[in-house]
Amino acid sequence: MKKKGLVALLITFVMMMSVMASACNSAPKTIEEYVNKDKDAMEEVQKAADSSGLTVSFKGNDVIYTYDLAGLSGVTEDVVKSDLMVEQLTSALENTGSTFASLCKQLEDESKISGVQIIVNYTYGDEVIVTKTFNSSGAVD
Repeated sequence: MKKKGLVALLITFVMMMSVMASACNSAPKTIEEYVNKDKDAMEEVQKAADSSGLTVSFKGNDVIYTYDLAGLSGVTEDVVKSDLMVEQLTSALENTGSTFASLCKQLEDESKISGVQIIVNYTYGDEVIVTKTFNSSGAVD
């Protein structure tokens, strides 16, 4: 009887160790976790963002690009909010949809995480002027 108890205890211990090991080495479940685990990747993202004049953030499986047009020289709020500018920004996003879809696919392939989306926001200060969401199939909205 003592042997059976010891064997059961050892089996339980081995199972606990394997669960703990797999939990410690578990793959990230979201793109946010994936990027936060890789400090080099995060630094590269920040460098690219800084040189492009945009902000990149991650929330769950969303990669959020924010272009704040208020920082552009000579661009006023009235210009940014004009119908012509809104149409041009919307058209630009629609024309680059396949690029964003390909980037989503690449992120999914590299991270082994499905459901990655890229959200592109054109803002003026804190106000979103134009936004579009993309996934590996194309534009979502």
